[in-house]
Amino acid sequence: MLQHWGRDARRLVAMVRRTRGRFAAIVGPTYRGVQYLWHLLVWSRISAGRAGLLPIELPAEMLARKGLHRAPPRLTVQGTVEASVFSRGFAEVYALLFANLQRADLLSSYRHAIPGPAFRGVYLWDSAFIAQVWRWWDRRVAQEVLLAVLELRDGDRLQHVVTEFTRSIYTQPPLVAWSAMEIARCLPRDAAVAFIQDVYPVLKDFQSWLETHRRLDNGLYAWAHPYESGVENAPRFSNRDESVMRNVETMAAPDFSSYVVLQLDALSEMAGRLGLDAEEGAFAAKAERVRGQMNALLWDERDGLYYDLDAAGIHVRVSTVASLLPLWAGVPGPERARRLVARILAPRHYGSLIPLPSVDRAERCFEKDMWRGPVWVNTAFGVIQGLLRYGYEREAGELAFRLCRGVYGVFAEERQIYEFYDPDALHTKDLRRKQGNWWKALTLGRGPQRDFVGWSGLVNTLLIEVLLGLRVEQGRVTLRPRLPAEAQGMTWVLSLADGGRLSLRSISPDRFEGSWTVDGQEFSFVTALAETVDLGDGWC
Repeated sequence: MLQHWGRDARRLVAMVRRTRGRFAAIVGPTYRGVQYLWHLLVWSRISAGRAGLLPIELPAEMLARKGLHRAPPRLTVQGTVEASVFSRGFAEVYALLFANLQRADLLSSYRHAIPGPAFRGVYLWDSAFIAQVWRWWDRRVAQEVLLAVLELRDGDRLQHVVTEFTRSIYTQPPLVAWSAMEIARCLPRDAAVAFIQDVYPVLKDFQSWLETHRRLDNGLYAWAHPYESGVENAPRFSNRDESVMRNVETMAAPDFSSYVVLQLDALSEMAGRLGLDAEEGAFAAKAERVRGQMNALLWDERDGLYYDLDAAGIHVRVSTVASLLPLWAGVPGPERARRLVARILAPRHYGSLIPLPSVDRAERCFEKDMWRGPVWVNTAFGVIQGLLRYGYEREAGELAFRLCRGVYGVFAEERQIYEFYDPDALHTKDLRRKQGNWWKALTLGRGPQRDFVGWSGLVNTLLIEVLLGLRVEQGRVTLRPRLPAEAQGMTWVLSLADGGRLSLRSISPDRFEGSWTVDGQEFSFVTALAETVDLGDGWC
């Protein structure tokens, strides 16, 4: 009976989202007020941890309130002055990840994630990234975070954002399929197939929707509005305060087209796992066609970058992180990839203290305002994935180390995990949020949002997967460390939620020794940078 009541209540709330009447104005604040009382307990624990009064951890009974039965991964780093910066920042990310997890409620029948306290809704691309942070703690939660996005779709369209009583007319970067396949690879075979069977039909229909509503005649993809891109005040789209916005509906976008390629690749792999050979081949062929058109139309040979292409066939010549994302999707050939990597590593372009700013530092329009210059961990994560895809593993490790050290270092100074970061400093005092836009200042403040985990939590995923190099595929564990020379002398001990324990020490540049312990069995090893160590199976 309770299950039927919950389903009926969610249907009522969905109807209210469509009508937005006086009922929503009354019930919305009341419902959020009840939630707030529970979250006071969570935030009091986190605040005490930040002040050093308690470890940054949550008791088992509090975890159980949200259906969690294991503590999060725990990291201990020793050997240098800054070692504790990594340990405490890593713990804070998981504490905030838990705080921002919502139980099944009137909004969704699944547990779902909000990016931060100021963003109390289910966001499409945020959820895709948040699921990758959850994947190393609780894979079922990671799945539910994505299933909530699919449940809240409008027809075949995945919505930009849905709250208890509002919905969006837009979509957002189509990254759920990519995220779902990353989760599926970590699951035992039968569980992976079951998950794929749940998500594949919906994601297949979403791809068809994009082809109908967002694909241009040239085969590439265009945003309906800058807000749909997630990077709305980027100089390729608008001015700083968004008082002037470009019409993007006919502008082929390198980021959107890259995300579609990632979705098509994921759909192809899903179809293969389900034994749908014809669909596997069809999606793979579509991905190759988009790659070909991107190389033919969006690449600028003079600048060595991918640019937006307007309706007149003219490139929008602004070097932003969108120009680099085709690496993630495997678009460029080796020589074009080399030119992109050179730009990424150059300090005057993207190789800053905290690397991979949202706009090239050499651009005249670079400024420390939202998507006009600050570092966003999600797009930086995508670029690092691109480096790995093309075999630039040393470079990926160096950038991941500096990105993690930057986010954790700012936490050490300011006791906050933020929405975006200053590429040149371990503080946020110079950052702005759409300066001149009074409405954004009133509703979201003048700088980056705090407690944003959120995609900023991807630093933990980068540390586990890129720096330490752990990978799990159908229960088999491998290690491929990429810690840079700066990490020499540091000892990293990672205790995973499922019971595995990794110890890794840099004994010289590019040389490591360590051990892997699971079920009381310890395996010792010595290895080199980007050299794979098979740690065995039976852990998942």
